[in-house]
Amino acid sequence: MPKRGKKAKIPLSEEEQLLLFQQKLLAEEEIAKKKERLLSQFLKDKLAKEEHNSALNLNKINTQWRAILREVKTRELHRDIEILSQTFERVVDCKDSVIKSLAKDLSEAEEQYAHALRSHLHNIDQLLALQRRRLSLLEESYVMELETLTKEFETERKTILEQHEKEIHYLQDVFMAMEQNYIDSEYESKLEFQSMWDDLKNKNLEEKHFLRLQLENIVEDLWKRFQDALKNYADATEDRKIAFETLKVKDEKSSKEIEAQMKKIQKLQGEKILKLAEICRKFETEEEKVLPFYSSVLTPEEQEEIEEQNQEELTEELVEVMADYVGMENFWKRYNKVKLEKLSLLQRRTRLLEINGKLREMLKQYLDGISVSDEILSQLNPLFIVNHQSNLPPVAPGPQPPSREPAAAYNVIEAAHVIAHTL
Repeated sequence: MPKRGKKAKIPLSEEEQLLLFQQKLLAEEEIAKKKERLLSQFLKDKLAKEEHNSALNLNKINTQWRAILREVKTRELHRDIEILSQTFERVVDCKDSVIKSLAKDLSEAEEQYAHALRSHLHNIDQLLALQRRRLSLLEESYVMELETLTKEFETERKTILEQHEKEIHYLQDVFMAMEQNYIDSEYESKLEFQSMWDDLKNKNLEEKHFLRLQLENIVEDLWKRFQDALKNYADATEDRKIAFETLKVKDEKSSKEIEAQMKKIQKLQGEKILKLAEICRKFETEEEKVLPFYSSVLTPEEQEEIEEQNQEELTEELVEVMADYVGMENFWKRYNKVKLEKLSLLQRRTRLLEINGKLREMLKQYLDGISVSDEILSQLNPLFIVNHQSNLPPVAPGPQPPSREPAAAYNVIEAAHVIAHTL
């Protein structure tokens, strides 16, 4: 058999060589990464070991250092204690000497106090004896003055009582004399009054009788004149009276006919209004069809109070007239609602017209500011800003109509500012 020779190497293509080269690179990168991981792990372990050893050594150093510091501190404290003990003994000796001197001063002060107390008590005894003698003298003088005053009082009391009795007797005598004089004068006055009263009565009766006769003659004369005037008036106005009676009857008849015609006219007007309401219903909005009547803003208590006031003011005739128009109550509610809406729209229209006028004025100012002409340049330019303020005079705010809606706010931006921020 022929010997087999070695296999000949087949040449690789470029792609296979490139793949093989990439595989080698990947293998080398993996080996490098493994080495880096092993090296980082080794360094971490070594760092942890070093940190542990450093902490252990630091603890040993701190322990030895604390022992040294304790010995030094102990020696310092012993020295301080010796110094403090010497200082304390010296202070105690000073305090003892001070206490001895103070005790000596205290004993001397007690002796002085006892001597002063004995002298003070002796002086108080002398003063008390002197005061007792003074009081006895004052008591003797008081008793003597009291006896003299009682004697004077008794004598004066007796004299006053005697004088009082004398005055009482005198006044009783005077009263009896005045009473007798008064009785005599009263009797005389009564007599005089009765005589004068009789004279005046007779005189008045005579004058009354004379006046009555005179008045009777005057009354008879006036009555005759009145009868003649009445007869003449009746004769002169007989025809007019008959004509007045006929006209009165005719007037009553005409007034009844007018009242009937007025009721017919009113009835026709109510029917006309109802027809117009049916025609207007076609042009109502859905909201008006759903809620045709406005709700009252009054509370029930206010509504009851108004009804009570209206009932007090109403008369029977007014109640009868109102009964004919009960059916028109809903119509008038709808009419009032439309009237209120109309007034609201008019106010809103005036407010919008004012806002429109202000906007037109602002627009005119802006257009005048951006245009260039001799007339415009001679006036104040609204776009000329100095220190963030326009050179136009401030416009006084006009009267604002009362409204619940907030006023509309408009922002005005300078044209130069817009161009500077847009370019």
